[in-house]
Amino acid sequence: MVAAAVQLGFLLWAAHVAIPQGLQCEVCDTAYYYTAAAEIAKSGLLFTNPYDGYRSYFVPLFIATVDWLVASVGFGGGPVERYVYGISILFWLISVPLMWRLAGRVDRLTFLTTTAATLLNPFLLVYVPFALQEGVLVACCLPLLFAWVGAKDREPSRRAALVMMMALLAYVIRASLVWWLPVAASYAAWLLWPQIRHRRRWLPWTMAVVFAGCLLIGPQVYISSQKSGSFNPYPSTGVLAQQIPWGITLLKFATVEDEGHWRGLVYWSPYAAEPEEDKTARFYRDRPASAAFLMLAHAYAGFHYDQIKPYWRLDSARPLTIWLVLSSAVVFLGVVRMTDNVRTRALDADRVFEIATLALCLASLLFVATESRFGVLGFAMLSLQVAEWLASRPSRLQWSFVVPGLAMYVALSFLYNTLLLQSADLKL
Repeated sequence: MVAAAVQLGFLLWAAHVAIPQGLQCEVCDTAYYYTAAAEIAKSGLLFTNPYDGYRSYFVPLFIATVDWLVASVGFGGGPVERYVYGISILFWLISVPLMWRLAGRVDRLTFLTTTAATLLNPFLLVYVPFALQEGVLVACCLPLLFAWVGAKDREPSRRAALVMMMALLAYVIRASLVWWLPVAASYAAWLLWPQIRHRRRWLPWTMAVVFAGCLLIGPQVYISSQKSGSFNPYPSTGVLAQQIPWGITLLKFATVEDEGHWRGLVYWSPYAAEPEEDKTARFYRDRPASAAFLMLAHAYAGFHYDQIKPYWRLDSARPLTIWLVLSSAVVFLGVVRMTDNVRTRALDADRVFEIATLALCLASLLFVATESRFGVLGFAMLSLQVAEWLASRPSRLQWSFVVPGLAMYVALSFLYNTLLLQSADLKL
């Protein structure tokens, strides 16, 4: 299959890019996760962890497990090479049968659009080889998302179970994605309500999801109880309390290679010099115009990509790139499609789930000094909406209405990104 070959080629390219960054990048999360993976492989669940009560066991355990599997089959190299290439190949091996099954059930256009929005979406797929929360999130949830989109004719109980598993995995991977759990639960309730009296249809799948949830979250509760004396999986809120001051100080954040060294690239807010005691929630209440600007900047950063790679070379910083154009097009077309569905009341459980996921993902970014990787779930939902629209074979008249607005939005993205670059410590 051409799609499988394209995916493998992209994954191998992304893996090649990820290796030097995993070996050298000391200011990004990859350094922590490789260290934590080694610790959890050596010490078990109660491993030494500077982020106890804030980050979970799952990502280090996932990385350590992939490393062990790859090493056990005789793959050479160090932990970074083993994980990067191991997860890329494993992800590909999972994706191929999924694509094969969908190709046999739907027409070619539906297959192409669905696959392009999920398993071939470069903005999502590029994270797979990186030892990041978002990398594990994409590796675990993207195949489930693809299966969910391609299973519209399947039993509601199975589709509800797929969505709940995605949300549970997202939560245990990154605690801040807890907002996806009530969205998924509401979606599952919507689908299962007409079958509420037919327990045999939904009870086995429900019990399977509950059991899987206990397996996923149970170890984190155990760690929390042993180290913090709490049954709350994530009792630490210190970092969470710092998000509002950071959000007022920075418009967005990136990690870049600058003359052979890795560093954080900050985009300073106009309010960075405000006294620290004023950088609280009151700032957003008392200065609505400034608050609107900050929230727009944070939201923009989560869904628009300057570069395809999570970490990139500083000398490639540009106000306009092909990746900014493509991501802006997905955002514009996705929002237009969602708005039209709401306007015409063409809403079903799937569309409401996608819209609610985007809305809450957006809300989670408004007060945070956002990195582009923080918006992957919302971007995935926008991509699905665009794919659905393209699969409907829009007419020339529809395109004639959309293209002028799309061109204007891309131009506005270019202008806005130019302003953002003026606030960045580029030092070129």
